[in-house]
Amino acid sequence: MQEIEKIIDYEFKNKKLLEIALTHSSFSTQNSNERFEFIGDLILNFIVGISIFKKFPDKDEGFYTNLKSGYVNQHYLNSLGEKLEIAKYIKYKGTKPIDLSDFVESIIGAIYLDGGLKKTERFVKKFILSNKIEPLIDYKGELITISRKLSGKLPLYEIIDEKGPAHKKNYKVIVKIEGIASKGEGEGKSKKEAEIKAAKDILTKILD
Repeated sequence: MQEIEKIIDYEFKNKKLLEIALTHSSFSTQNSNERFEFIGDLILNFIVGISIFKKFPDKDEGFYTNLKSGYVNQHYLNSLGEKLEIAKYIKYKGTKPIDLSDFVESIIGAIYLDGGLKKTERFVKKFILSNKIEPLIDYKGELITISRKLSGKLPLYEIIDEKGPAHKKNYKVIVKIEGIASKGEGEGKSKKEAEIKAAKDILTKILD
């Protein structure tokens, strides 16, 4: 525990919180990181959103949305997890490489529960917001705008395939717009990732 605390530059008052944050559901269903991941995701989005709003006071809503997406997306957080070598400290029953983005979020959640918002903000600013990145296009948001213009309704997502065990799912999703022949398709390790790829796919077809 002391080693990982040095890496993340935070010493827990309650070490049990860090232990839970690093426990995958395949190892323990009762004390896994999933609850902490939920609160960590909420806190991360809040801190990043407020921080970029203050840093770029003259930008529009689209810029804020896309830049926030760049900082909180799965691939960026997974790369941070790899950089911090979190995998060395995770309790996990499996042989395949594991997505570390969930554990970055669960650690953020654990820090919040242990030390409050200011301590969590310090972690997020040091390890996440310290890197300069380009805004990530919000494909799902753009598709909503296009769909409303074309049909007056929201796009419809549908899971057409779901494979793998509960802790290692792979999803295939299609998305349609009422009245439009084209449809988008995407695959991902989460429903959200698959939906983003599907949205990007249909946008490419519609706007091409």
